Amino acid sequence: MSYFESNNDNTVQVNGIQFETVMPERVLPIPPKLPGAKTQVKVGIQITNNTANPRNLLLWAGHPEFIQQNKQKVPQFGPNVNGSYNPQLSDFQLLMPGESLCFVLEGYFYWESNKLKFLFLEKDGCNWIFSDFNHGRYWVQFTYKNQYSAWEQRGGWSNPIDLKPVWEEAIYNNPISDINKIKDVWVGEVNTHPIEFDLTMQ
Repeated sequence: MSYFESNNDNTVQVNGIQFETVMPERVLPIPPKLPGAKTQVKVGIQITNNTANPRNLLLWAGHPEFIQQNKQKVPQFGPNVNGSYNPQLSDFQLLMPGESLCFVLEGYFYWESNKLKFLFLEKDGCNWIFSDFNHGRYWVQFTYKNQYSAWEQRGGWSNPIDLKPVWEEAIYNNPISDINKIKDVWVGEVNTHPIEFDLTMQ
């Protein structure tokens, strides 16, 4: 797999697929120290197909990492698995040459034991908790990954339809998977470049 940074400082490109950190709101109010108080945050990646061929992308597994002003990562705990889920058919997107899409998920800041924390839930059911935030400037980057190039429906019907990974050589000879199967899904793991954001006192 070839890997190089593009001319844009905020993008990373892997085999012609470009990735960039996305965070729509960069100035975030710290929630009050009240029960149930939260500050919702959206974070993820923008993916662009810079190749000459259509590519399938699985928008499923990924999580943020936070960096402090001293360049150290914010302590994190996880993943804690609260469930076991499979990607649904709608989690796979065909990206045509030159097209872009955004894979954005949500988390939130909250107070616990007099510490400002951030909770992030992956679509696969894993929880990540980041601890000991304060007001000031931080950076966030996003890790995106997929390790299987072929997925198919197996076993009984599900609604909505979910898919499970298979070995590439097995997908062609599995009669159970004839109804729904997706091949040639982009495989790899990417850590996007960090971007700045600010936590502010209300």
